[in-house]
Amino acid sequence: MSVRLAVPLALVLASCPKQTPAPAGTADLADTSPAAIEAAIESALDRKTDPCDDFYQFTCGSWLANTEIPADRSGWSRGFHTIDERNEKLLRELLESGAGGDPRLGTYYQSCMDTDAIEKAGVAPIKPYLDMIVGVKDATSLMTVVAKLPVGNPFFDGDVDADFKDPKTNILHLSQGGLGLPERGYYFPEDEEGKTLLADYQAHIARMLGFIGWPADLADDIVALETKLAEKSMPPEELRDPDKLYHRIERKGLQELTPGLPWDAAFTALGHPGITQINVATPEFFPQMEAIVKAGDWQAIRGYMAWRLLSAAAPSLEKRVEQADFEFYGTRLSGQKVQRDRWKRCVEYADGALGDVLAKAYVDRAFPGDSKDKALAMIKDIEASFEAGLPDLNWMDDATRAAALEKLHAITNKIGYPDKWETYEGVQIGGVFFDNNVAIQQWQRNDMLSDVGQPVDKTKWYMTAPTVNAYYNPLGNEIVFPAGILQPPFFSSKYPTAMNYGGMGMVMGHEITHGFDDEGRKFAPDGSLREWWRQEATERFEKRAECVVDLYNEFEPLPGVHVKGDLTLGENIADLGGIKLASRAYEAWKAKGNQDTTYAGFTSEQLLFVGYAQSWCSMQREELVKMRIETDPHSPPKFRVNGPLSQLPAFHEAFQCKEGTPMHPKKTCEVW
Repeated sequence: MSVRLAVPLALVLASCPKQTPAPAGTADLADTSPAAIEAAIESALDRKTDPCDDFYQFTCGSWLANTEIPADRSGWSRGFHTIDERNEKLLRELLESGAGGDPRLGTYYQSCMDTDAIEKAGVAPIKPYLDMIVGVKDATSLMTVVAKLPVGNPFFDGDVDADFKDPKTNILHLSQGGLGLPERGYYFPEDEEGKTLLADYQAHIARMLGFIGWPADLADDIVALETKLAEKSMPPEELRDPDKLYHRIERKGLQELTPGLPWDAAFTALGHPGITQINVATPEFFPQMEAIVKAGDWQAIRGYMAWRLLSAAAPSLEKRVEQADFEFYGTRLSGQKVQRDRWKRCVEYADGALGDVLAKAYVDRAFPGDSKDKALAMIKDIEASFEAGLPDLNWMDDATRAAALEKLHAITNKIGYPDKWETYEGVQIGGVFFDNNVAIQQWQRNDMLSDVGQPVDKTKWYMTAPTVNAYYNPLGNEIVFPAGILQPPFFSSKYPTAMNYGGMGMVMGHEITHGFDDEGRKFAPDGSLREWWRQEATERFEKRAECVVDLYNEFEPLPGVHVKGDLTLGENIADLGGIKLASRAYEAWKAKGNQDTTYAGFTSEQLLFVGYAQSWCSMQREELVKMRIETDPHSPPKFRVNGPLSQLPAFHEAFQCKEGTPMHPKKTCEVW
């Protein structure tokens, strides 16, 4: 887990489209001619459904009926994935043509594509680290090896980010980790389905251990060890509360918390023995790790560390290891039928490894001209919409309203790509894929730890420019919109303004609202975690937030499976606010006398909501839905459309939905 509090928007459902026939409503999304726009809108609609009964089905029904999830995906989205596919092809072209001006980029990509060399190497690349693990026999050797392992993060996670109370300075945040299943609840199954999955996980570990010649019966001990870690791990919904994640106790306090763990050995092995500025996000977790070490079952501990290393390294190793890893994590957990083509995986890995080098070439091709200026102008309109709505929120007192306005005006907007590109100075890339990933990981770790105690770099981005996503970072009070998402169907200069506001405008409003959701509101305009609201306003906010929790708890994506309103609260508040801000901003744009183009027989107001909904048309395999319900702070796509719109008077008016219909319930929730 990373304790950085950047809040991503995207579905994170990377996939590729069905090729024959092309999925309905997606084939012409890159074509922004008037005829193509009309066809794309109409081909996704289900005109037989009343929009006041189920707006998601009305806008996406034909697309859903005529689209299949590709075998190499666990889900497919009309919005995110069509952009992702276009970006992927462009990035491949750039990688294979040597664009970017840095030979390391092409060398890295080719080492990933050289499956003959990877197959020949087998598991030999990780042998030096397995040998280190074999030598673990006491607490000192354990902490030393934990620090030296390049991948896998046994026991705990770490990240360097701003201090919650002093956001101008970087500190080290240590947090729970070390679990091979998505979250702690998987280790305590309450039904047969959960028990079967846990047994399958244990069998998977045993299978993987066989590839490196370790005893399969260690799998039982490994699951038992992970279960002990899970006992003291916070559940996902609690990890959303920044007040619960801030315990700055410094190096001395960390050692006092766990006197049996020689942290000096770990920091020395990391090459940063002088680090003292430390926040322990999950203080109940680390004594549990200490107890496991004190118990001294070194065979189990060594097996666990080898498993964590092997699991993390699997995508860089021979086919049988990589395939086994995919069969559990890709198929068993997410429902994906087959692996993605090798080149697609290598494009993804290259973006993760040397992303800024690749992004520079991408931006030149995909984000030219005045795209940045147009996006910034829209953000300013959305921010003005937020400001215009503050006086109407009668639950806010004047002092809290003024403070919220101050925070709004303090937001930094980052559009398209960073002002300063990372150069990855000192990274050596050669012909061995695993070694290249080690080099990148070690460089990233050293670069990160070197920032401890240093001023926060305000120019830093936590996503690469081709990423189809966006985020709000409360510690920096900043919103980031990579070039990757500023494309059709979210945004195009050829689109009617209504569609741009419904697509990208909603995304922008969503991220702005994150600064004022149940998590973001706890951070002041300067990014510090402190109380800056009046108590009465906080109490009224929390009452309205409870309304949102109750609303989403009722949504049922699968029979008997309900959305977790507490886990998804922040994203739901942001969705409710996002589409409201986009709608209000569009009305302000029209009030200035601007004229707009309309399509498919919709009014311009209706087209805004249609554009919003159709960008979220999505399909997910049942396995993925179940996993995301337990782990993902975002609601399933259908409820990211119907949930917010059912609460919005502007939508009710646009489609003349009478009170009492499913899309206009008698009781509604309003936060922002």
